[in-house]
Amino acid sequence: MKKITLTRSLLSAAIILSLGGCGGSSSDKKSENNPLTPTVEKVAEKTIQLKTAYRGCEKDEVQPNIDIVFHNANGEVVATAKTDAEGKYTGTVPEAAKHVSAIGAGAGADTNKVFTFMEIDEGVNLGTIYFARPGSHPTCPIESDYSCDTVDVDLSELAAVYPGYQLVDENRVLEHALSNSSHTIGVPKCESNGTHHFALVSPSGDEAVAARIPVKNVSFDSLKSEAFTHEGIKVSTKSYISDGSARIMSLEPEGTNGAYDMGFFVPEDYMPFVFPSLESTFNYRISRHEDLYTGSSDFNTSSYIVSRTVIADDGTVDVELPVNVNHDFGSVFFAGNVNNNFNFSYDFSHVDKRLHMLRLNFDFTTTNGLSVGWEVQGNVAGTLPDFQFGDALDFEGADFSALKEFSILLWAHPHAPQGLNDYRSFLASKEGVFRFSLPEYQSYTSISYLFTPNE
Repeated sequence: MKKITLTRSLLSAAIILSLGGCGGSSSDKKSENNPLTPTVEKVAEKTIQLKTAYRGCEKDEVQPNIDIVFHNANGEVVATAKTDAEGKYTGTVPEAAKHVSAIGAGAGADTNKVFTFMEIDEGVNLGTIYFARPGSHPTCPIESDYSCDTVDVDLSELAAVYPGYQLVDENRVLEHALSNSSHTIGVPKCESNGTHHFALVSPSGDEAVAARIPVKNVSFDSLKSEAFTHEGIKVSTKSYISDGSARIMSLEPEGTNGAYDMGFFVPEDYMPFVFPSLESTFNYRISRHEDLYTGSSDFNTSSYIVSRTVIADDGTVDVELPVNVNHDFGSVFFAGNVNNNFNFSYDFSHVDKRLHMLRLNFDFTTTNGLSVGWEVQGNVAGTLPDFQFGDALDFEGADFSALKEFSILLWAHPHAPQGLNDYRSFLASKEGVFRFSLPEYQSYTSISYLFTPNE
């Protein structure tokens, strides 16, 4: 079978985890007196751990009885199992197993969701795998208080105290220069938001102050100078992207569920400041979108690049530059896709040395009408074998060229563990909750390619 090659050369990637250990027993004591008796070294078991769940209305809910399928290097089934009543699976890696898949229901009765994790033969904790909420469960109640309107806010007193200052809200400029003619301005007011953030930037661009005002107080004649008590610290960097995609983010954690209250998400050109007394964490974020030409008449291709670096309270930041876009791989991919199947090789190791994980997402329909969402996670270079799933799922000769869409995502946290399975276990230990202030989350960079069919 011919391989579909994404690059002109395929570099093998190997991950070796040291799992050996020593154990003592009565036989060890005998060996001390009898040099002819060999010492037997106990080898630590290579185990797989995972949990399956779905997002509940208020918290994660367990998803039991999910099919677990182990594959060999060729993608053939070597063992099967299921998650228990608590949605958990822990077991020794079966002999010859190289990859593992979790298979369950997708978003509807005629859909399946498949998560495949490659290169797990040395054992790894995969953490929680999330499936769709079961269709038999009642839908979650929709919050009825989410409504927005526009409120007229008086700026007269503010303009008198801060003439010529630029007024900024969470993500845009409201007034480029306050003046006596700036009497009122329309400000969005959403009942679901607890607070509203405003900032004032001096005409010279060297000073800034900010205010946090409860939404219920955002009304006519409410925006006063006395509310602006948070001093700004200027970020010591310059824009690295000329299209205005560099942004300053300020975040305040809400509880332990990983949700964050966004203070500001403002283009750097508008407001290159952070406010240490206002929020707890600050990020410098760069993003860029590009349309790519692949030579394929079947798919449109685009890329989205993002990087994020923590900004210190004193405004200093060591910018994590974005990943470079590979403009050649798409055309090579389609040129080599001669078999229209899911068996191909890929290599992104040359794109950026920081990248250490890849995710492929395929969305397609089988010949018997089953909708499948398949997510494959692995190293940045390797081969996708001809995966089989036994009785759990049959792709029914799904045609690669008939994909609804597919995507490729590569990402890295340069200060986190770099080995594939070390990184997976690291993510599992955090339970998916990213704390942007921690050293291992000091920076992040990713690149995604999206392929959508031409209509």
